[in-house]
Amino acid sequence: MLKADQVAEFDDGDVVVRYPVTRHDDARAALEVLRAVWPVVERYLDASWQGRLRLDLLDEARMGGANAAAGIVRHALRGFEARSPATAGVLSYQLGHVLWYAATAEAIYRGPTPRCPDWLQGAVLLPLTHVWSPREAWLDHVAAHVRRFARSAPLAEVALDDHAVLRPRDRALATSQSLLRGQSLLQRHPTWVVDLRRHLEAQPQATGLAGLEAVTGHEGAWWRERFDDDLRAWRAADDEWRGRGA
Repeated sequence: MLKADQVAEFDDGDVVVRYPVTRHDDARAALEVLRAVWPVVERYLDASWQGRLRLDLLDEARMGGANAAAGIVRHALRGFEARSPATAGVLSYQLGHVLWYAATAEAIYRGPTPRCPDWLQGAVLLPLTHVWSPREAWLDHVAAHVRRFARSAPLAEVALDDHAVLRPRDRALATSQSLLRGQSLLQRHPTWVVDLRRHLEAQPQATGLAGLEAVTGHEGAWWRERFDDDLRAWRAADDEWRGRGA
């Protein structure tokens, strides 16, 4: 954790970095990685960051997370020197939360909450975890999520809306289901992420589900059928592949 009497800070213009006093070089390395991944996240969402971001670097193993409303990203210091795709992917995902919040006018939304169910936000942002990985690694990642369903029934819609209330095993299943729904959307509407982001920015009182229906031209019930169809097809394909001894 960052403790007040053991923290240093430097201001790099639109980014403020807070870090343990003994880890100055690591903090600089982390800032370089952040500067490298920011443009990729902006291109992914077709949005530009305006304002200041705070990067809190934790001198512990856990990854931290993002406070999108406050523009704060919390991330473990480990991994930045190696500049691994995994580290860059997790940081990209955290930055994605911050930019999505800002670029969809979330701060002035006053409708039913949450604006976007967890599955929809996951479908948007989870691909950022592998944006720096080779395509083969991403395909392997998707296949692993499909295999998670080999002996598990899909979660009900209400469970997908709020992952925080789920048990850890079900939360992992919800993450897989959310990611795979994103792949279903991508197959049928390749620009859905950017189109939805733009719609929510232009219609700041629209919910995420209403926006999805507006930009794709299909109602939620139609999409739920497609999600179920695709999930069954992926599971059948995986079962067939494993049945061949692969």
